[in-house]
Amino acid sequence: MSKTEIFKKLPGSLSLQRGTIVSDGAFYHLFENGESEPLHVMYHGIRGTQNVAGNKEKGSATGNSLAREVSNIQMTESAKLLPNAKLLVKWDLRFIDLDHILFACATKAGADKEDEQNFRRAFKEFTDKAKNSEGLKEIARRYVRNIVNARWLWRNRTIAENITIKVSEIEYQDNSNSAKKYVNTLEFNALEYGLKSFENVSENEQKIADIIVRGMCGDNRANLHIEAIVDFGASGIEVFPSQNYLEDKPKGFSRSLYQIDPKPPVRQSNDNQYLGQAAIRDQKIGNALRTIDTWYPAFVENDSKPIPVEPNGASLDAQLFFRVGKEKVSAFDILKEIQTLDPDSERGMFLLACLIRGGVYSEGE
Repeated sequence: MSKTEIFKKLPGSLSLQRGTIVSDGAFYHLFENGESEPLHVMYHGIRGTQNVAGNKEKGSATGNSLAREVSNIQMTESAKLLPNAKLLVKWDLRFIDLDHILFACATKAGADKEDEQNFRRAFKEFTDKAKNSEGLKEIARRYVRNIVNARWLWRNRTIAENITIKVSEIEYQDNSNSAKKYVNTLEFNALEYGLKSFENVSENEQKIADIIVRGMCGDNRANLHIEAIVDFGASGIEVFPSQNYLEDKPKGFSRSLYQIDPKPPVRQSNDNQYLGQAAIRDQKIGNALRTIDTWYPAFVENDSKPIPVEPNGASLDAQLFFRVGKEKVSAFDILKEIQTLDPDSERGMFLLACLIRGGVYSEGE
């Protein structure tokens, strides 16, 4: 294979493991004296009103109002702060050596193994170059910006009056995961950082980015602990952990919230029930961290908003694939160029971010 040739086809079995390990973001009540306690999901009933647009013949709001029940009785789950408490959210972040990203690479049985070996070789050469690249450093800086701007708090960020982010290194004692302490803590005012820009990296942001790069280059001690202290300017208000998707919701049940130690409610209970500890699930935090793709073709037309790093540029917000089309800018297309790709280029940084994301890239007939 010449040095200018691209791969005509990706291996029939090609999977990558994620380069980041993210824990769930656990919710706590934080009191004025510095003490904290877990914030639990509550199961309770509500009496709302019917507010849906639908079939006129079935008596929707746009049809015969007398044919529809006005009350909407539901059981639901919510999470609320105790009076005089702020919200505290904690999670950990670890990294995988780029050398271990390639999890499986194989052609189908009976096929020529030369292309497989060539692809493995090109993949290794690209990740070796990436370890010393400005591209990897830029990806790390963008991850850090999405940590310190609290993008990962989602709706909680939108309604907050003030957010303090604390980022610490995790130092393990006696090689035991249970014996650890947090050191070299850096603090940030999250609302001073926007959600669109990755420019003007501060000295403290760069310090954290350096730790991320170390982790992706094989330093298994380069682990981070992140905390957010969220002041909503009001007491006892509702906060927002992740929601669960339920394929078959019980009739009359409105919403299920994510819990670290889930406890099923007693459906026939006549009183409110406290369930497990509220949390933002790791996938939702991971999605926020990798919302760094400003290299897609429609970036300016899309209000200059970064989108999550996804092979086809999938955006749930816009309900569009931003990297599908004649431009050939999907990760599946760019991965075929890996032998000659520069990790400092925009295409190279996007592909490297996709490799860190992980996923299945197998190509069949």
